[in-house]
Amino acid sequence: MVEPEPDFKSNHAETTYLRGPLQVSTIWRGLQPLSRALDPRHNSLNAMRLVFASAVIVSHAWYLGGYGPEPVLYGIKLGTAGVMGFFSISGYLITFSAQRSLSAREYAVARLTRIYPALVIAVISVGFVAAPLGSLLTEGRYDVGGAFTFLGAAVGLLLGFLPTPPIGTSLRGNYDAVDWNGPLWTLTWEVVCYVLVAIVVLAARRIPQGGRPDLATAFLFAAVTSGIGLTLLRGGFGPTRSDFALPLLAFFLSGSLLAHFRDRVPIGPVPLTLAVVISWASLASDLAPILVPLPLAYLVLCLGSLRTFSKIGSRYDISYGVYIYGWPVQQLLAAAHLPAFLPPLAYGAVALAAVWPLGFLSCVAIEKPAQRWRRAWQARQSARAAESEAIPS
Repeated sequence: MVEPEPDFKSNHAETTYLRGPLQVSTIWRGLQPLSRALDPRHNSLNAMRLVFASAVIVSHAWYLGGYGPEPVLYGIKLGTAGVMGFFSISGYLITFSAQRSLSAREYAVARLTRIYPALVIAVISVGFVAAPLGSLLTEGRYDVGGAFTFLGAAVGLLLGFLPTPPIGTSLRGNYDAVDWNGPLWTLTWEVVCYVLVAIVVLAARRIPQGGRPDLATAFLFAAVTSGIGLTLLRGGFGPTRSDFALPLLAFFLSGSLLAHFRDRVPIGPVPLTLAVVISWASLASDLAPILVPLPLAYLVLCLGSLRTFSKIGSRYDISYGVYIYGWPVQQLLAAAHLPAFLPPLAYGAVALAAVWPLGFLSCVAIEKPAQRWRRAWQARQSARAAESEAIPS
């Protein structure tokens, strides 16, 4: 499974850029720039992230439930499409975060407080709560050492490069008898994307010519898509996780490109239709990994500009929690032999019903307090900077 996980910021707290008076945002109105159409206070990006996270769980139902091959469209699974959407939104929003940050440290603190607190609690919960429970359900063996190894690999963001360490035989009998939280490996590449954006946006501030940051971003995107093309020419992607990193980077950087050129990227019926045609033609050909990231990222942001579902996730964005707890919940349900009594979609629906409360608890008890601490820290840093400037030399 390929997924984001993407960055899961609140669209109220993390997007502040807008030019001109607010208008009702619609993709069917006359041409307007993306910076104007994607209203930072009224958009559906959080709702879309929840849909993407839910799609990942439904997609995993076939694999974790042992139902057989999952249905695909143009070779893309539902969960893979969800991950691509996550990375597209992340690229757009993370670029805002980097542009707004006054320093690399402020940017790093913002990113770490968004990812790490909930991740650490989720990994501890899996290693020391879910895995022992799984061993009871499967009559397997729980290994404390394996739990600590899993904890270190996940918190160290090493799962994008290394296989997930097993926790004894606590998943014995499950279709996947090793991996307690498969999607976490994508966080490795999410952080790699954070670093790329920091290099492009923050380091480019030292370059006097204002156009160079855009050129640097375009260069990075070209490098990634060229890498995908070379991979295809060598015979396609292999079975390892790192082989899927290039498409994720391409979608993230596509969102970043759209953020950089937001004043010049039009939204309207004609460009929307053109993006749909290019996306379909790319998916129907063998060049989809090279050609499809940019138009699909554009379509995701167009849909995100709608106000229709702006209230979903505006106060409680549970998508990150749903994402990092979905796989462990499904493994426990599989250990309880639930797939033997339900078809795949029903099994996925039960998993969603079970994981949404966990996503809510993660949001309220962990993610929101971490963001309040970050805002307080930033306020202290700003106050100290103001005091320093007020002291006469």
